[in-house]
Amino acid sequence: MALLTALHEISPNRFFNMLRDAANVDEFYNAALALGYAANSKELRDTYEEQVHSLSEDIRREVEELNSFFRIKLFPSSPSQKQSWENFVSRDLGGRYAFRDDGSLEISLLDAKLSDSVLHVKRVWSHVSSFGGSLTDFKIKLDANQVTELRTRLAEVRRIRSGAVLPP
Repeated sequence: MALLTALHEISPNRFFNMLRDAANVDEFYNAALALGYAANSKELRDTYEEQVHSLSEDIRREVEELNSFFRIKLFPSSPSQKQSWENFVSRDLGGRYAFRDDGSLEISLLDAKLSDSVLHVKRVWSHVSSFGGSLTDFKIKLDANQVTELRTRLAEVRRIRSGAVLPP
């Protein structure tokens, strides 16, 4: 918030109130995504003020750090798993756009649910997503290593939601 406060003091913007007034982690992250997009666009970054440009760049890097915490990029571990994922994803209306150009699924950990080895995906980021990702609804089967990684990452998100720790 210190970077955003500094930016708001020299260039008042809507994001200061959005982040300050966020009632929960989900609202905070969605506001941070909008801020990150604006920090890399005309809305904030493309001013003639060097200080605004510099703060926008710092904010963009902070949002990238949040993204690394609240998202996970999953790669199929085998050709058969890739085919299985493609079959499950294709059942969702927006599913054909779910895979990134590198073959991965970039998934929101705030919206995902893991039950045994099945991951229920509710939001993804692909090459055609908006800054807030694309809402979706599909389930994929994970291998043991993927399950272990997801359990660890989802536990971190639960700790943040419970207020036990703050996001980076």
